[in-house]
Amino acid sequence: MEAAKDRVKKICDALRKEALEPARAEAAKIIEAAEKEAWRIRDEAKSESEAMLNETHHKIQSEQEIFETSLSQASRQAIEFLKQKIEESLFQPALKEMIERQTKDPKVLSELITAVVRAIDREGASVNLSVAIPAQISADRVNALLSSQILERLKEKGVLLSSLGGGIEVKLLDEKMTIDLSAETLKELVATYIRKDFRKLFFG
Repeated sequence: MEAAKDRVKKICDALRKEALEPARAEAAKIIEAAEKEAWRIRDEAKSESEAMLNETHHKIQSEQEIFETSLSQASRQAIEFLKQKIEESLFQPALKEMIERQTKDPKVLSELITAVVRAIDREGASVNLSVAIPAQISADRVNALLSSQILERLKEKGVLLSSLGGGIEVKLLDEKMTIDLSAETLKELVATYIRKDFRKLFFG
């Protein structure tokens, strides 16, 4: 009876060694491989996740920089636009009104004519001159304010009337040239020099 038990034990031991032990060893290998694969997948997922986060962060940062640049540029353009509007609403009308008022004053016109004729004479250009003033100004009043020497330099011995809104036009007849000192021309000329001062005074 005892011998039979020993034989059964031996058979069981043999079965365990031949079947169970290899299976257990194989299972251990499978578990080990599965754990390694799991770690690899986890590490890979972590790396991909970090890469995606970095890429997203850089993208957001880049888009933010673009947005801030665009906003800054838009702000500068808006401020410049407002400055131009203020300049158009305040500076230019005031300057135009002042220039037109001054260039319709007979005394100012006579001084302009005198200055231009003397400048031409200083250059030694003894040419026939003709001077036109706005039609709404009295030619007699302007002529009365001009010296006899200036009147002698004018072909008509006096000023002519024209459709000018203000200021004068001096024609060098021999040269077929016109010196335009109309109100509009003077406004543009003066604005070029004082616009910067206006902006500095008004906008700081």
